[in-house]
Amino acid sequence: MNDENRENPPTLAVVRQAMTSGLLTRLVGEGVLDDDEDDSLQAEIEALIERYGADALAEGYLRYE
Repeated sequence: MNDENRENPPTLAVVRQAMTSGLLTRLVGEGVLDDDEDDSLQAEIEALIERYGADALAEGYLRYE
């Protein structure tokens, strides 16, 4: 999401695709996420997509702390 080289801001669908394509696994491997957090994040992105739609801009709903 913080990639400034992107031409268009990411949507919730783009974030979900990144998550299912290995982003969560990489973050767990780097120690950024605990093993049990990846499942809850997947459920959260699915809930956001269900509520706001896959084309909603992700930056309005996601933040990194």
